[in-house]
Amino acid sequence: MKGLISTAASRAWLGVALIGFAIVVLVLALSLIPRLSAGQQVIDTAKPAFTDERVAGTRAGVDLVSRYVDLLDPLLTARGGASREVRSLVRLIARELGLSNAQARKILRREAPHAEALMRALPLTGAAGEISALTSYLSTTLAMSEDELAATLEQSFPRIADLLSTLPNVTAAWNDVPGIEGLTRLPRGKSVRTVPGLRKYLRDDVVPLAVEHKDGFQSLAGSGGIGYIPYLLLIIGLVLFAYGLLQTRRAAVAAPGVRSWSVIAAIGVFVIVLVAAAQYFPRLRAGEKLISDLQPVFAQDRVKATSIAFDTVHEAIVLGDPIMTRSGGAALETPRLYRFVADRTGRSAGAVRRTLSRRTPRTIALLDSLPLARVAREVPRLIAYLARALRMPRDRLVALLRRRAPGLTQALLAAPAVTAAWTEVPATAQLTRFDGLTPVRTMPAVDDYLRLDLIPVLVKEREHVDTFASGSPRLSVLAPALLILGVVVMLYGALMTKLVARR
Repeated sequence: MKGLISTAASRAWLGVALIGFAIVVLVLALSLIPRLSAGQQVIDTAKPAFTDERVAGTRAGVDLVSRYVDLLDPLLTARGGASREVRSLVRLIARELGLSNAQARKILRREAPHAEALMRALPLTGAAGEISALTSYLSTTLAMSEDELAATLEQSFPRIADLLSTLPNVTAAWNDVPGIEGLTRLPRGKSVRTVPGLRKYLRDDVVPLAVEHKDGFQSLAGSGGIGYIPYLLLIIGLVLFAYGLLQTRRAAVAAPGVRSWSVIAAIGVFVIVLVAAAQYFPRLRAGEKLISDLQPVFAQDRVKATSIAFDTVHEAIVLGDPIMTRSGGAALETPRLYRFVADRTGRSAGAVRRTLSRRTPRTIALLDSLPLARVAREVPRLIAYLARALRMPRDRLVALLRRRAPGLTQALLAAPAVTAAWTEVPATAQLTRFDGLTPVRTMPAVDDYLRLDLIPVLVKEREHVDTFASGSPRLSVLAPALLILGVVVMLYGALMTKLVARR
């Protein structure tokens, strides 16, 4: 060892080796390789979700889901309030026009027959409770077993079958989503237990983060990402260490010349240029903010609960698809179902409908209201009629309805936007699934995109996010650390080059 440091030149070169050794030790001790490799894995997996088109499409899709929740929430359960508010609306019309409640009902039926039928079906938990009576009557009347009836409905009336199978599940889970006990909102940790609460979590907490950090994520993912940085540092450290030791041994005999020290200066210049060219300062600073803000979304309890909760959202969309528009199919299948039963029993379709209406009034009222796009078309006409009849401006009437029947008014006003967008979601013209081929234009397609593409990113990358966000130093520290390293190595090499040149 004394021989290696017997000259000033050998001691100078040993300093180079020690710098390289320190770099290697720091890379390994700080676990930079597993941390930044985990970060690169997150970037690679989530990169498709952070394109401009998909961020915009995700926001548009979640906005439509939110409006759909506004439509369903008052209607599904008694807690939603619309079932109670129908009576308030009828009394309001009757009192203002000097009519009886029955006459007010007739006005509603005349001006908005589908909307009035929907009001008679409320709450939809009542229709869900009648399904067993409906299927029992049909199986008895058609002389079929329950299994045979189910197979017949699925084969000949698939959209009605979807409606009957999903309605009980959605109404039961709407205000108490099973399996999401660990889900809380981001700002104040408020517990999320309902589908409306889940909507707020997605719309107000998660989606704004994606929008806010879109540019930062794209910047972080650019220029090769970040996974190579610890390997680059390791290589630089090993090169300095090996080259420094080699030159230390040589310097014990004869001092290396200017060219050898120029290599050290060049390594320092390379690091400085890399930091500047790859924009490490803004990119890694944005990455630090990104991982800090998104880490709570990837918490184990939230990821698990969000994944489970989307099963309920999926069922709600499956429920809505047959009933929202005419192309959904349930409205077209309803008269065919009456004729099918009539042909098997020798009765008229009208008689079959009347019998079913007595046995399951809310279910038949729901079928009479379909498609809900017709309800949506009736809403402006009904409001215009009431504004004329009550002699008040439309805005004032809507404000009155919001006070007297807030839930029902919310549902009716949400219906036009939801039904219009169901088969053509706004701002999704460029949106595709992660395969880049499957277009996402409709509400069911949005459901598939959220449930099968985005949610799996949370599940798959949860542990990688934890690894990436844990430990020290922070991501933003790497840029100044690399710059300082480059400057130190460059100045050290330049100084030694100058001293050797003088000699």
